[in-house]
Amino acid sequence: MRVRVDPERCQGHGVCVVTAPALFDFQDDGKAVAAARELEVADLDGARAAEASCPELAIAIEGKLRTA
Repeated sequence: MRVRVDPERCQGHGVCVVTAPALFDFQDDGKAVAAARELEVADLDGARAAEASCPELAIAIEGKLRTA
């Protein structure tokens, strides 16, 4: 499972970076980018909160959570 930011929708509000700083960062152009790693169970709440709070609906959680 991964979290993705749609660069066409992102306007750089930064809500995701504040909500889940371990999962998001800013690119040089001021838009958000998601961590390029598989999400862990501990990441889900932050990813879901960021997805729900994005004013541009630019965040999507994709795939299935890997189990050990």
